[in-house]
Amino acid sequence: METVSASAITKWATAMPKVYEGVYHFGESEAESDFVLVMSEGTATAQIRSGEWQTKPERWRKVFQTLTTIRIVGNKFCSKETEGDFVTFTSEGKKNYGLRVGKPWSGSVEKGQLEIGTRTESLANYYEGSYPHASYRVLKPADLIGYTKDQLALMRNEIFARYGYGYTFSKNERLRLYFTKKEWYQAEKVSLDLVLTPIEKKNLLTIQAAEAQAALAK
Repeated sequence: METVSASAITKWATAMPKVYEGVYHFGESEAESDFVLVMSEGTATAQIRSGEWQTKPERWRKVFQTLTTIRIVGNKFCSKETEGDFVTFTSEGKKNYGLRVGKPWSGSVEKGQLEIGTRTESLANYYEGSYPHASYRVLKPADLIGYTKDQLALMRNEIFARYGYGYTFSKNERLRLYFTKKEWYQAEKVSLDLVLTPIEKKNLLTIQAAEAQAALAK
């Protein structure tokens, strides 16, 4: 963690809120977390991905929190769970873009301090799998033309797999073998209703409809 002087922080203002889209990294070591902001076709979603040590079995377990009632007003981020403002700051002579939150969740700062998450990688590089865009871009039927039924099924189930959800894989040996070979897949007990973002929920319906069309075309 690095302490940033208030004089090094300035307001990050833009007339296009989509500019704020991206992955913001908070904390360090076991207190690390990523704040992911996605905006597509008028829908904004935000999610915090952190982790915790699990003892039985011993492993690092991913934890997801999908925020609700998302609003961006000016350079302010608002949600039911947390709020902050988008800022720029200078560190070691380099200009950085970040999100400053007044109620940090990482546990890396002392009570009363603000924490800034630095924008890091692109959404395309952040999401795992062969079809990462299914989690960060609202898909239209036209976007899915040309995909086979099997490809669409894989795209849909990848959304589940990114959260570790594997119930459907127990009924499909091909999918189970496919995902268990992926380094990023880690089976978890997870409530999809709580973690899926509005964009992912929309895309699941669109992909399912495309699967049905592909099945009829055979």
